[in-house]
Amino acid sequence: MNKNKKFVNTTRRGFVSGIGLVAAGLALRPLGLFAQDEAIAFSLYSPENYLSKKLLSKIKSAIEPEINITTYSSSSSFSLSGGSFDVVVGRDSSIENLIDEEKLLELNNDLISNKTFIDKKFLTSSFDPERKYSVPLSYGAIGIAYRKSKFSEPPSTWRWLLDSDKYAGKIALIGEGRTLIQLALKYMGVSLNTNDPMWINQAEKLLKRQKVNVKDFGKNNGKELLTNGEVDIAVLSNEDYRTIADNDIGFTFPREGSLIWQDCASILKSSLQQDESHAIINSLLEPKNGKLLAEDIQFATPNIMALDMCKDSYKEDHTIFPNAQIIERYEDTSTILDFDYEMMIEEMWDNILSD
Repeated sequence: MNKNKKFVNTTRRGFVSGIGLVAAGLALRPLGLFAQDEAIAFSLYSPENYLSKKLLSKIKSAIEPEINITTYSSSSSFSLSGGSFDVVVGRDSSIENLIDEEKLLELNNDLISNKTFIDKKFLTSSFDPERKYSVPLSYGAIGIAYRKSKFSEPPSTWRWLLDSDKYAGKIALIGEGRTLIQLALKYMGVSLNTNDPMWINQAEKLLKRQKVNVKDFGKNNGKELLTNGEVDIAVLSNEDYRTIADNDIGFTFPREGSLIWQDCASILKSSLQQDESHAIINSLLEPKNGKLLAEDIQFATPNIMALDMCKDSYKEDHTIFPNAQIIERYEDTSTILDFDYEMMIEEMWDNILSD
């Protein structure tokens, strides 16, 4: 969207007066900037279809400048190059990269009073430990997608994918080595963020044993295999599950826990409108706006006041929220790894693939 600019007609008299001011030693603004009340547009970077028109109309009232929206299609296409933004909304991995690159402003919590509505579980994270730079807006998790006609009840445990031959040849995992090792760690009852070599070795052995029972081990095609009927059970995020149009495919969150992803809002250090940026984030956390966001995108909200206002059909959807009894076993992670740990994981994944 182009900025709406006010142009000032410069008369000959005004021009001559300007020359007189220069002669008097006074600095002049460029001719195109004579309008003292020209507003700088506010720039927001967000995923496609994340902020609805109705929600945008609500948050626009929080600041005076016009809001320009730039969108991106997926986390892999998230890029700040070629743009100048004030607030960015991105997946946790993208936000962590910006933190690492020192591109984000430390938030002033005094200007984000609605942050008190966020569930305490989300006030710390592996990628932003003290929540200095990001505010969570939505979240989801990796779980288990399955063909309902093949199961008498939801297969709500990692056992059937990671430690059993009951569905041999009908299992699909994922192709990201570290994430798969993390899920194996959760199945074994330890934190998916542990860097204890003993536990990671146990995860390696588990995956090596199970490899023979998995179709296309090491590939990221579980969704396709499941929808095509080639497998009956697969590792899948609830975000990907919601794109499947097949009533015979269900989704469940494993009772051992899993990996959470988050979408967060942050302010760039380069922003020239830092007060307005805080106001926009605060507006996104306003309970009525949080409710609108949650029900629009059908992701879980960490905003407890917004959740309380949501429809029962949203709150009771077990493909959106892990059961309250197991949510504490769900963890987020950091994608920027200690070098030794990263090398250990890469070596183990190579060993699993080549075994």
